[in-house]
Amino acid sequence: MGDSKTGNRHYKIISSVYEFLKDNNRLDELVDLLEHEDPYVRLWASSYVLQIVPEKAEKTLEEISRIKSVMAGFSAKITLDEWHKGTLEF
Repeated sequence: MGDSKTGNRHYKIISSVYEFLKDNNRLDELVDLLEHEDPYVRLWASSYVLQIVPEKAEKTLEEISRIKSVMAGFSAKITLDEWHKGTLEF
């Protein structure tokens, strides 16, 4: 198990970067991260760019969802499910 304090601190950093990019109409800068080697980087990036490049982001989330060895696979599946339901909020 991970350290929750560290996880929360990292989440706040990721969230603040997302808000900055969104507020400055620069979310497209995350699209290149859909090709990153780390599945968690791809997960966060694809989740945040669903609203601007849904086809690419969905494809990336589908690929990640097939990874059973890490939690990113489960998170990608849930993200896709919520996106398709229309309940995912940004």
